[in-house]
Amino acid sequence: MPVPRWWWVCEARPGSRVSALAPPEQPAQVRLPAPDEPVSFAEHIKPLFREMDRRSMTFAFDLWSHDDVTKHADAILHRLRQGTMPCDGAWPAEHVEVFARWIAEGTAP
Repeated sequence: MPVPRWWWVCEARPGSRVSALAPPEQPAQVRLPAPDEPVSFAEHIKPLFREMDRRSMTFAFDLWSHDDVTKHADAILHRLRQGTMPCDGAWPAEHVEVFARWIAEGTAP
């Protein structure tokens, strides 16, 4: 698999890193789909990406854009499974599996 140009970048753009004095970003309320419920980008995937994650990757693509995330879905999943995305700590396994399900189900909007 070719390595995307954003592969090792973490908060690389000037101004994208939050000040150490800023209060920590609180995770958004995430509702994971039931086992028999289709996974939706708008309802289940987009909320997994925080504003900080989005700012960190804006130089390459938009994590809140269905089209952008679909285009890079396999590479994102690889990084999520490695625990190297997001840069400040791995997602819980159940979030990674929801992302994998979304891909397997055809990346619905």
